Amino acid sequence: MTVIATLTVERPSGHWFDRARAYEIVVDGAVKGAVRCGRELSLALPPGTHTVRARLDWTGSEAVPIHLGPGATVRLRVEPRGAVHAAGRRYLRLTQV
Repeated sequence: MTVIATLTVERPSGHWFDRARAYEIVVDGAVKGAVRCGRELSLALPPGTHTVRARLDWTGSEAVPIHLGPGATVRLRVEPRGAVHAAGRRYLRLTQV
């Protein structure tokens, strides 16, 4: 019997930046899905340490290391940092909640 863990990435609906666009969720270097404004994405992953990043075109977030215990759920939130950071490489913010 394989025990899995869950990573849930939420994207709050209160931001107007990129409202019509989806943010890609990258786990351990591979795109695992996308999350739209006001939605969340849940992924079944093997327990252990993973690196998660959100991406939009050429920009994205810092990589966030997470540890998933067997049967555990880790929640992350992705949101834009704002217009001030639009020209930078780290336009998105990914935080654990």
